[in-house]
Amino acid sequence: MTNIHYFYDPMCGWCYGASSLIQAIEENPNLNLIFHPGGMIEKSALSEHFKQHILAADPRIAALTGVKFGENYTTRLRTSNEFVVDSMLTTKAILCAQQLGVSSYKMLKAIQQAHYVQGLEVYKLEELHKLVQQFDIDDSKWLELMASEETERLLDETINQSHLLMRELHVSGYPTLIAEREDSLMKLPHEQHYGRINDWKSYLTSI
Repeated sequence: MTNIHYFYDPMCGWCYGASSLIQAIEENPNLNLIFHPGGMIEKSALSEHFKQHILAADPRIAALTGVKFGENYTTRLRTSNEFVVDSMLTTKAILCAQQLGVSSYKMLKAIQQAHYVQGLEVYKLEELHKLVQQFDIDDSKWLELMASEETERLLDETINQSHLLMRELHVSGYPTLIAEREDSLMKLPHEQHYGRINDWKSYLTSI
């Protein structure tokens, strides 16, 4: 079994762009996908300059990777007085769902679809709660976990551990994928496989 360490953020557009590559790892029985959230953006309204940067970057992400950005999402970026993002709450939602048996991959995918395709306000607890209800879990328990001090400590510890590992492995951005097998580490050149999913699957088999 080969471990694949995935450094990511739910609010990272390029991580959304890499979603089909991540799915291929998740579906490969010989690979163990380990998620390392980075806590990229604490809850805040994006500046107009940053919104324009995203609007310029998204078409390039779409062209390279084949992902779709929904009209509602783009309209919110163009017209909303405030476009709020929150890496912390969305990451906490993933950690809480994981504790109840939902894989990090499935919860991350649900958040990315809600944000980038449907244009939903996933910085709000009530929107994340709706996403959780698609899974066969006790969503009231999920709400309890989201509100607990223990979960807040878990969130801080998880992000701090990610940052420590990023420094140790010289990871500088998201998404980054590093394969670990026995005592060897190897950064995966996922950028070379955007839009080439069959080649990517063959590459994963080779490692």
